[in-house]
Amino acid sequence: MRLLIVADNALAAEAIRREMRHASGFHVTGFVRGRSSCALAVAQEQPDVVLVDDMRDAGGTLERITELREAVPDAKLVLLTLRMDAGWLDEARAAGIDAAVSKSTPPQSLGTLLREVVRGNLFHAFAPVQGGRTALARGGRPGMPALTAREGEILGLAASGLPNGPIAARLWVSEQTVKFHLSNIYRKLGVANRTQASHVARQHGLLRPQALTTPARDQASVDAAA
Repeated sequence: MRLLIVADNALAAEAIRREMRHASGFHVTGFVRGRSSCALAVAQEQPDVVLVDDMRDAGGTLERITELREAVPDAKLVLLTLRMDAGWLDEARAAGIDAAVSKSTPPQSLGTLLREVVRGNLFHAFAPVQGGRTALARGGRPGMPALTAREGEILGLAASGLPNGPIAARLWVSEQTVKFHLSNIYRKLGVANRTQASHVARQHGLLRPQALTTPARDQASVDAAA
């Protein structure tokens, strides 16, 4: 099986390649840098499996997964991650991964786990997200498209009046990541902008009450953007 590594940098990719040295049945075809769009480069490699290493920016990781899912629809996408909490895995699954493997997995086990994923011998039901995020991640109301926890968070902040910059600063992500999530939200809700998205979200109960109020510390940013 042809395996391609998508990672932040060559050092991370080399570490993964070393872990796969003794994994029978796999041929590591190379490494593609995942800091920016890499769909074309990955598609040209025609991999059977794409192993996506966590990027520094979680939003960037989700962007790469989404574009790779479209670029190589028949390949298995496996996320190698430090985070195994239900909320993060739910977002990654919505973006398009087939499986996630913890970075704490013993190196000698990685090849075995990947092989079982490809064979369809592994299934893991992610635990439900607890508290107020559950309804948000599930779409809030029957018949509504499911928003991930992060999409719901960004939608709530956008509906409160925050522009992209302050949203990015609050969530410790880039503005491009915020735009990426907003585009997905608009597509899922069938709207063209944040005003329409906010209206639909309020109509269908997709917003947590606390997300409707603009925090005082961000008000200056909102006023400046007005």
